[in-house]
Amino acid sequence: MRGLGAVFFFAASLVTLCAARAEEGELILGQTMPYSGPASALSAVGKVQTRYFQMINERGGINGHKIKLISLDDGYSPPKAVEQTRRLIESDEAVAIFGSMGTAQNAAVQKYLNGRKVPQLFVFAASDRFADPKTSPYTISGMTLFSTEAAIYARLVSETIPRARVAVLYQNDDYGREYLRSFKAELAQRDPQAEIVATAPYEVTSPTVDSQVVSLASTNANVFLNASTGKFTSQAIRKVGELGWHAQQFLPIGSNFVATILKPAGLENAKGAISATPTKTVGDPEWVKDPAYLEWVAFMKKYYPEGDIEEQLNFTGWNVAVLMTKVLEACGNDFSRQNIMKHATALKNVTLPGLIPGITVNSTPDDYRLIKSLRPQRFDGERWVAISGTIEAR
Repeated sequence: MRGLGAVFFFAASLVTLCAARAEEGELILGQTMPYSGPASALSAVGKVQTRYFQMINERGGINGHKIKLISLDDGYSPPKAVEQTRRLIESDEAVAIFGSMGTAQNAAVQKYLNGRKVPQLFVFAASDRFADPKTSPYTISGMTLFSTEAAIYARLVSETIPRARVAVLYQNDDYGREYLRSFKAELAQRDPQAEIVATAPYEVTSPTVDSQVVSLASTNANVFLNASTGKFTSQAIRKVGELGWHAQQFLPIGSNFVATILKPAGLENAKGAISATPTKTVGDPEWVKDPAYLEWVAFMKKYYPEGDIEEQLNFTGWNVAVLMTKVLEACGNDFSRQNIMKHATALKNVTLPGLIPGITVNSTPDDYRLIKSLRPQRFDGERWVAISGTIEAR
């Protein structure tokens, strides 16, 4: 995100790299990322992961095999994601798709990949559809599911604000609607007297969400579920502050980044907001001496020096790449698609350097929800502070 020139140069370099066939002893993974288009900031994940596997290869690879991650631009467009994914499988002969970005993009290729029995692993999309082994046995999300997160917020509301009056801002797509549906169902079960008094959708093409926030604030709800993303989260937080609306605000995991979301909104406006997360927060004093966190900082300085160490996506992308490495290491010398899936669906209490201590990754052939526990935290105007131990969704 140092400018469009850098983005297009990076993407062009990847395309050139992809032209070569895999060398002997090389394992190919493929992914698509929005290196161009309105969501190009999310491509930080792909950039850090390609650097991560560069490091792995310099250290000898995995079980004697070099790992080639081919990361192609999909412009955050589902049709383009389909085109690029087909290329990765049919031309580049990727053994698996790893870490591709976006709900709509991953949904667009899900049936194709499952039909060909190609692992679609640890995708950056948190819909329940990516953790449904009966319908899509080759697809696994690499994120905390929307339903898990929303259910935990509903639990916190029911336990701390009984008979709450809730207003919800949500993105008018599968993400937003699923988030709202999960929160609403859990809240109704835990506190039947709580009420969702207003909901306001917005389009990702909208310039602002100011009018939606004004409408929600007029209800005098005492809970505000800000289920938005990116710049819209910043806009909503800022507008809440301007209006003097003192509802208890909840922010999703993907929208609680201090440097890129809260600072643009005004840190004072975000004060008191609650979020929950399984991961350590970059730049937070809690982790500055943590050996695992320092491992990432050292990696960034050596392999991605132009990368922003205040960007949470760089930390998260690295952490998921570590998970992919653990799965491949468990495969021994059998990198068949069937064996990769066998180990991806048999994770037991796996620790990752980016996870908060006590939170582990688990999977079984019948349960693809990797993360089931989160730690609630409150923003004090400067940083996120834990307000309890980890809690688990049902």
